[in-house]
Amino acid sequence: MSSHSRRLSFTTPIFISFAGIILCFVIIATLVTIIQRNDIIRDYHSINRNFTHNLAVNYTESILHENDYILGRAATYLARNDELNRIVNINPEQGLQSMMQLLSMMPTVSSLSIADTEGHYLRAPQAVERQNSPVFNATTRPWFVHQGDVGIFSRYTQPYTDFFTQQQTVTLAKPVISTDGKLRGTLAFHFDLAAMSHTLRQMRPPVQGEFFVVNRQGLALLHPDSGKLFQPVVSEQLLGSMTAGEGEVFDKATRTWYYYYSFSNPDWFVIYKVTGHTLSVLAQHESIIISWGFALAGLIIITFGLYLRHASRGILMNIINAIKTGDTKRAPGLEVMLHKAIETNKEREQAYVRQATVDSLTGCKNRWAFDTDITALMNARQSFALALVDIDNFKSINDTWGHLSGDIVLRSVAREGIAILQAHGLSLYRYGGEEFAVIFPAEHVAESAALLELWRMNVANRTWREEGLHVTFSAGLGEWHMETLDHLVSSVDEALYRAKRQGKNRIERTSET
Repeated sequence: MSSHSRRLSFTTPIFISFAGIILCFVIIATLVTIIQRNDIIRDYHSINRNFTHNLAVNYTESILHENDYILGRAATYLARNDELNRIVNINPEQGLQSMMQLLSMMPTVSSLSIADTEGHYLRAPQAVERQNSPVFNATTRPWFVHQGDVGIFSRYTQPYTDFFTQQQTVTLAKPVISTDGKLRGTLAFHFDLAAMSHTLRQMRPPVQGEFFVVNRQGLALLHPDSGKLFQPVVSEQLLGSMTAGEGEVFDKATRTWYYYYSFSNPDWFVIYKVTGHTLSVLAQHESIIISWGFALAGLIIITFGLYLRHASRGILMNIINAIKTGDTKRAPGLEVMLHKAIETNKEREQAYVRQATVDSLTGCKNRWAFDTDITALMNARQSFALALVDIDNFKSINDTWGHLSGDIVLRSVAREGIAILQAHGLSLYRYGGEEFAVIFPAEHVAESAALLELWRMNVANRTWREEGLHVTFSAGLGEWHMETLDHLVSSVDEALYRAKRQGKNRIERTSET
């Protein structure tokens, strides 16, 4: 082709232009796909962290807190009037009955032990030493508190072999200290870790993975598979990299993500383990639609490019014929419209967001929503009142009428509260187990007690399908005076248990209200 022909050619610029468009399209499509894939994986990281947080706070911590609270109350009782000596040495038969009553309140505890400072002990249920077996010495057991180890806080032992059952266990122990500061002995709860792990089998993680609770040595203490209890499931080196309160670490050797939440007492970790391959497959599955969309758009661009090349030649021939014949009436319109076929209508999809803020059983907001809302009020330094509500004798309801009836009671009590609170623009939160929470902003603080009382009366006067079933609740109420959240919850919780001690089915205010 001569130089004049090349200058008159219009197909070459069209071809170069569309080649540039296709090249830019491919680059943009690749970058968008990579960015979207990274965003999807980041979203899964957030979802998995939330699951780990809820597993730690709503399940593990609630069980530990409940047992620690009962242990503290029991130790306080034993410290009074030389009660420990009476139970262990003076009247052990009556003491054993009292211990069995205490044990019945704790489904996650297999047995409990009381020992004085000289090693005289009492165990419930009572264990008979086997013939030709070593003599049991309470002072050598890991849970025994010696004079030099005395402190006011409870402590958790490392896993050890129980003398009587010859099974691995972990014990929560607390020194019994009299009001004059003298060590009277030790009270210990021996955990049934297999029973505590049973609930984990019913949990469904957001993505395929393994979740469990380990100690600092990486031994599994709670695991859906009871066969893995006390087995090493995480290396100590990896645990050493978990320095924050919660977060995630990546093990390059196994290409696995570990999402964790750490406790200080006990020194345990709640861990959710997800392989990197699992996240990659999920991200690839969700981005495949985008990839096919870009491929289809590319085909459309190429098709329109070929059509424009063909149509432009026809237009040029028609113009030449019009010039030759002078027939301008038949000349085509010269306004050539180039349709840009690349139009991205697909917005980035988020397949998963933060876990729902509503508790599926009761219809209340969940603990995560409570933490978010109360933190927002405290950060804004807006005054409010907090109420904690606990259904009276809920364990007895479960034991007598079954867990299905217990769930019905939870839903019904929640609905009574929601019906009253929603009319005033207030929310009801499921704080944990059979416990609920209500946050009263400044404009509702004055009527908070009246609303709680109306709710309490509606529940107390409710007729139930089960014969003989009567449901009530006790509540603690207190206003925020710029103290920390832990201090506020502790004072309201103390008011709640004061209501329990004064006969239940009542509402008590904090001393600071």
